[in-house]
Amino acid sequence: MRTPRLGVWPPLPLRIYTQRPAARLPFPLQEPNCWLFARARHALWQGIRALGLGAGDELLVPAYHHGSEIEALRQAGLTYRFYEATETLAPDAQELEKLLSPRTRALYIIHYLGFPQDAGRWRTWCDRQGLLLIEDAAQAWLAAVDGHYLGSFGDLAFFCLYKTFGLPDGSALVSRRPLPVAPAQPGSGILQVGVRHAEWLMARSGWLAQLGTRRRQPVAESSEDPFSLGDPSSAPSSATSFLLARVVDPGAAARRRLHYQLLLEQLAEYVPPPFDHVPAGASPFAFPIETDQKAAALAQLTRDGVAALNFWSVGHSSLPAAQYPNATVRRSRTIGLPVHQELRIDDVEHIAKAVRDALEDRPGTKRGQAERP
Repeated sequence: MRTPRLGVWPPLPLRIYTQRPAARLPFPLQEPNCWLFARARHALWQGIRALGLGAGDELLVPAYHHGSEIEALRQAGLTYRFYEATETLAPDAQELEKLLSPRTRALYIIHYLGFPQDAGRWRTWCDRQGLLLIEDAAQAWLAAVDGHYLGSFGDLAFFCLYKTFGLPDGSALVSRRPLPVAPAQPGSGILQVGVRHAEWLMARSGWLAQLGTRRRQPVAESSEDPFSLGDPSSAPSSATSFLLARVVDPGAAARRRLHYQLLLEQLAEYVPPPFDHVPAGASPFAFPIETDQKAAALAQLTRDGVAALNFWSVGHSSLPAAQYPNATVRRSRTIGLPVHQELRIDDVEHIAKAVRDALEDRPGTKRGQAERP
């Protein structure tokens, strides 16, 4: 029996072409102040302009970040001060207050892996400080806290649509102020649709997964900066526009939570806080585990058919990493596993077994074995 290929990114099921388009799309897609772009970094750059932020303005941003968002802020002409946050990745008010300066205009928070930050608290804190609040919900579409969707608290929020459903591209921006320009003309996205369909098939057929591996040519190192902004006026592809209402499923977040909980029941000893429990309103993007043997574990998981994510291993070049040891430790140890709604229960069991095979008897894989600064 050949092993299927299970990835973190949601694939695109073939059944979507027989599904009726949704009569109503979830927040924020039908809000009057919502605009669509090709990528989340484009939405952020455009939103910054909408808020009137520019040269000389300063933001407080987390040291634990992807990097593309920091580059978008830099390209928009902003400066920023990094904050370390707590061990649970929540901002620390005392740390933030020490970083405030007369030029500080906004606080930037990230809803990591689809787990809600206490956005209501930080909305209140920003109002008290006279600051704008920016919500990075790129990994958290459909997530909510206390009955309110993430992204509804900030002056600006953005979502990465293709991290929740198997779309070729697409991000949503919701802003309390209108955009100065509309997105440019879209591309087709047909090739990416084919890739997402192939991923769905390879997750269901070990033979197709094996064939796909054989036909896949070695990928050369890209000369493109992975944090590059690109064209910030890029619109979603026409394929995304066609598929969006057909692929959206309001039950996706609940299925992601179910898959996450099933993995947690078997792998809890490898999961760092705050991801060691599932909040009611979470929409998990991936299931994080920690190990000091990250490279070896990733290689073993790949051999077992699990295309795990080497999660945020490198920050933006402007980050003085040595000054933020908690973020540095997470970067060196975190792996993301699939939890998306297209997984079957057998797939989740396969992922759990693959992780146990990869991590058991390895030093530095149990929670708490690696010292945090």
